[in-house]
Amino acid sequence: MVAFEHTLILLLLIAFLSVIGRWLPWPQLITYLLGGVGAAFVPAFPRLELDPGFFFLCFLPPLLFADGWLMPLREFVRARRSILALAVGLVIFTTLAVGLVAHWLVPGLPLALAFALGAIVSPTDAVAVNAVTERLRVPARLTTILNGESLMNDATGLVAFKFALAAVVAGTFSLGRVTASFAFISVVGFAIGLAIAFGIGRLRDLLKRVRGSDPLVEITLSLMTPFAAYLAAEHCGVSGVLSVVAAGLYSGWRDPVRMDVETRRTAFAVWSLLLFWLNGIAFVLLGLQFPQLLSAVSGHYTVAQLLGFTAAIAGTAILARLAWVFAGVYLPLLTSGFCAPPARRATALVIGWAGMRGTITLAGALSIPLLLPDGSPFPGRDIVIFLAFGVIAVTLLLQGTTLERLIRRLGLREDDSRAQEERLARTTAVQAGLNSLRALEPAATTPEQNASLGHVVGEYELRLAVLEAEGETRESARRRRRSEHHYRSTALAAERHVVNDLWRRGEIADDVHRPLQQLLDHEESMLHAALPAPKTEPASG
Repeated sequence: MVAFEHTLILLLLIAFLSVIGRWLPWPQLITYLLGGVGAAFVPAFPRLELDPGFFFLCFLPPLLFADGWLMPLREFVRARRSILALAVGLVIFTTLAVGLVAHWLVPGLPLALAFALGAIVSPTDAVAVNAVTERLRVPARLTTILNGESLMNDATGLVAFKFALAAVVAGTFSLGRVTASFAFISVVGFAIGLAIAFGIGRLRDLLKRVRGSDPLVEITLSLMTPFAAYLAAEHCGVSGVLSVVAAGLYSGWRDPVRMDVETRRTAFAVWSLLLFWLNGIAFVLLGLQFPQLLSAVSGHYTVAQLLGFTAAIAGTAILARLAWVFAGVYLPLLTSGFCAPPARRATALVIGWAGMRGTITLAGALSIPLLLPDGSPFPGRDIVIFLAFGVIAVTLLLQGTTLERLIRRLGLREDDSRAQEERLARTTAVQAGLNSLRALEPAATTPEQNASLGHVVGEYELRLAVLEAEGETRESARRRRRSEHHYRSTALAAERHVVNDLWRRGEIADDVHRPLQQLLDHEESMLHAALPAPKTEPASG
């Protein structure tokens, strides 16, 4: 009962902070973090004790699964070299750099645990990055690289983190054994995730054939998939993280074409709400732990030391990323005698600066066991969690508040590839619909059938004529679609007002009003989905 009440309090706090965050000039995650810190100093706010294992199991599988589900596979494959260089090479480089600095700087911190700190602060946060890049419509390849890196470095960073923790417990470390074990648990874990997702997908197909489509059952199975993949892999002693990533990638390839309209729309709504809750709760919980972490480490270190440790570790993580990214751009060019073009330098600078840490770093840090197998306290746990907290806070506050300004100043804009592919898809789809309607003309024998078919054909012909209009520039198309959006929104608002008014006056019943309202909601959601994003101009100066 107490846990349920605490959950309700957290959700109410997240809702309140989300409203406040709309007026603040930074990503929402910063608001959640600062809100949690503020709530921790309120005497009446409940004090929450976190179980590390439960926290890891509750938060990691759905977050990683959603990242994999939303990853565009075609673009991921095209940018695989850049993604793997960041997700594997940069993770190893950051782990070593941060680990060595932390071991040298923090008195008494074991080397293995210092590397664990480096591994856990290496993954970047896709939510924080997307909050900026989606609003600005940056080039598609840049978005793919950042999202793909976030997906893969979550897996590699967490796997490296697990190995480092195992080294702390065992007290020994063998590079050869770790490399072989890493390869084994990664490959087998990935295979188990694919198998689980494939099996659940076949089960959903079977249920659909036997009993028809049931959105609630399908969405329930979708929500269970990441946990099934994670637990199955962990039970087999391999990487549950990579298993979840594999399940997410397969489901993201399968679900969009196997789900019906109602299931797909409901699934998006349910998953969006779940991710909103998980990301918000994770950062509020991190903020709530701050006073406890501060009191745990303040007895061993002074305030000046803690500030110095945090600045040094966060600075090392930021500089390591910038050094790795620019080395990848300039070293190949130096050997060939060419200079990097301005666009490539600008892209590299954005990728290097888009290194905000977030939920994955938090979940990993809080998953460090409280005790060693012999019952003694886990050495350095509090300072590692505190420093992970510091890296999250510094990168969110420093990079999260300046990334948008940097992108605008560099003048990075969305290229024409998305617009061209969108026009191709729209034209091809409308043409196919028109052809199918014309094939029905011989079967329309009654005046009513002829009239209704002619009306629909006329609508499709008009849409096709607009799409194929010669000389229509991208900007004129944007203005035309915005005008259409305004007119249709006005008409839908009038329809909704009349229907709601009839219901309030008791002239139509609930079972008449509700389907009409849902139909209007569907039309409005489709209208907003088709609205082009506003054009973004780079900042002057």
